[in-house]
Amino acid sequence: MSTNNESMGKTLGVVVGLCLVCAIVVSFASVQLRPMQQANKNEDIQRNILAVAGFDKVKNVSEIFNQNIESRVVSLKTGEFVEDVKAESFDFEATKFDAKRSYKLSKEEDKAGIQRITNNSPVYFAKDDQGKVSTIILPIQGYGLWGVMYGFLALEADGETIKSINFYKHSETPGLGGEIQNPKWTALWDGKALPIDVVKGSAGGNEHKVDGLSGATLTSNGVDHTVDFWTSDKAFGPFLAKVRKGALN
Repeated sequence: MSTNNESMGKTLGVVVGLCLVCAIVVSFASVQLRPMQQANKNEDIQRNILAVAGFDKVKNVSEIFNQNIESRVVSLKTGEFVEDVKAESFDFEATKFDAKRSYKLSKEEDKAGIQRITNNSPVYFAKDDQGKVSTIILPIQGYGLWGVMYGFLALEADGETIKSINFYKHSETPGLGGEIQNPKWTALWDGKALPIDVVKGSAGGNEHKVDGLSGATLTSNGVDHTVDFWTSDKAFGPFLAKVRKGALN
């Protein structure tokens, strides 16, 4: 009987010891790889900003981004630039759930289904050879069918004409709602004007309407509500109003 107890004790000791060693290894690897993971995440964001600004298939992402894109932070309430917050270090998720740096949206306000909105947000500017702003890139997010869709909306320097839209992270159904990443669909946004309406069926030649996705009504509605919200007075509306009055020039 004692032999069996001793064998069981040794077995449990080995298992516990192995678990502890594995936990230490995993924790150490996580800490050591965190800077690399963050760097990859930042590069992916930069790549998607460049893509929506018209820089396709870029290899030296950070270099091209730093050469062609200016990052700023704006107050969503006033539309003014915020000088004491760096766009490079802005963390949407951490800020969104910080009561001091965000606030809860009411059901009537929350068209995009994001629950909370940050007081400030990064904006990005692509410039031409003369140093003038050619494209304004706004980060947007909103609920689709299965989860939050994250993307960028690119506008011409007039703050009204849509240049491109790019959803880089989502949980929508492949082949249906997942078509929000299809270049053929995103190309339909080029040249359209705010305010925009994603409609069921064909939009025809209406400059304020875009064809909805076939078989993905809820995702299409989600995109519609997302763009509508982020270009409204509750989000980038005050900033866009200043742009339309020539603030960037």
